[in-house]
Amino acid sequence: MATMRFALTLPTMLERAERFFPNKPIVSRISTGIFRYTYRECGQRVRKLASALADLGVRKGDRVATLAWNHHRHLEAYFAVPCLGAVLHTLNLRLPPAHLVHIINHAADKVILVDADLLPLLESIAPQLQTVERYVVMGEDPQVSTVLPHSASYEQIVAAAAPMGPWPALDEWDPAAMCFSSATTGLPKGVTYTHRALW
Repeated sequence: MATMRFALTLPTMLERAERFFPNKPIVSRISTGIFRYTYRECGQRVRKLASALADLGVRKGDRVATLAWNHHRHLEAYFAVPCLGAVLHTLNLRLPPAHLVHIINHAADKVILVDADLLPLLESIAPQLQTVERYVVMGEDPQVSTVLPHSASYEQIVAAAAPMGPWPALDEWDPAAMCFSSATTGLPKGVTYTHRALW
């Protein structure tokens, strides 16, 4: 008997959660209190976010950074970005500004998703960022108030997007996420994780 070939990619992980646990709750703390929704609802928003990012010009291999706390929007980005074929780059908000500038430029991040309460940190370094084309602000208020150029509201772009249809063809060895370690000498060093590694 031969074993089946099955690619260990994040779309299959997301689809499994939607199929077998559609009504299981996801609980998240946000600025206004506790937010609850289901894996089915999460999956729908992941598909809409992926579609919105594609509309912003994100393509396979592009880096999309997050400067955010641990909440449901960040979870959606964890799936939407790699499922689209792009690479999720989580930024450590506790790094000094000079290190953030270095890693954003070194990774060549194209888009940054940022929590509204972390805007002052990102605004302070934005003039030094060489590759960032768009900023997407995550928060409860659909209106964006920032000096960042080419910025948009996360909730507005997700609401306006049609859910992505079939996911792009991906290989389990495709890069899915990256982060930079600060526990080294000198500047932080980058590490990339494949879809297979995240499984």
